[in-house]
Amino acid sequence: MVRSPYPGARPGPPATAHAVSSAIPPAINTPTYLRLRDQIRTDIEAGCWRLGQHLTLHELSAHYSVSNVPVREALLQLQGDGMVDMRMNKGAVVRAVDARFIDEYFDVREALQSMLMARACRSAWAGSALTLESVTALLTPLEEATRLARVHDLMAADDALQHHLARLGGNDQALGMQASRGRLLEAFRRARLEVWAPELEALAVQGAAMRQALAHADPALAAEAVRRHVAASRAYMTRLLKVPELPVPT
Repeated sequence: MVRSPYPGARPGPPATAHAVSSAIPPAINTPTYLRLRDQIRTDIEAGCWRLGQHLTLHELSAHYSVSNVPVREALLQLQGDGMVDMRMNKGAVVRAVDARFIDEYFDVREALQSMLMARACRSAWAGSALTLESVTALLTPLEEATRLARVHDLMAADDALQHHLARLGGNDQALGMQASRGRLLEAFRRARLEVWAPELEALAVQGAAMRQALAHADPALAAEAVRRHVAASRAYMTRLLKVPELPVPT
């Protein structure tokens, strides 16, 4: 039996590879439905729940060893984040990623990232040694992964660099606006074979251009680097639409 991490929950089903995700210890004093929301979100990104999959309250309740009440509340939270679509008395469907989703996501990302980089370039710390050193520390592994054509390492390094650059813009609202949809896109990518493509080489190049924009406090240069970076990312994700999904682990 799986011992539930949620206080007062009933015992769970026999442990399986599919149920491993439910054993992560929760944060103390966090409401059950919020911990559950975070866990479901993580499990979607990891591929435990597939994009487009229908999730019933009973299935989720059994998997996470909780009652239907926190499951329903967690799904409502995830619907607000844009990760699932609720079905009346029928649970929810994990949102699928298609060409329209990719285009809309990157349209919004370009606008937000350009704004954040412009704010960062105008900040008092834009060209400071500490700021530039922190960016360089994240840019180096991206450049190395690009040189070795290691797709997994490259994508992880690019995500880390772009998140750091976005945080330099100092706008938490903007950071949160795309977080969940970005995790859906990550789930989409992880569900497919790692494919090398020429557009991936642009990510490190534009990352270096963003560093240069910070060094010179140049919002225009930053905006152009963001535009080129987003164009490369969009092209790669669109390419992955033609790549078959990996089989579901058994």
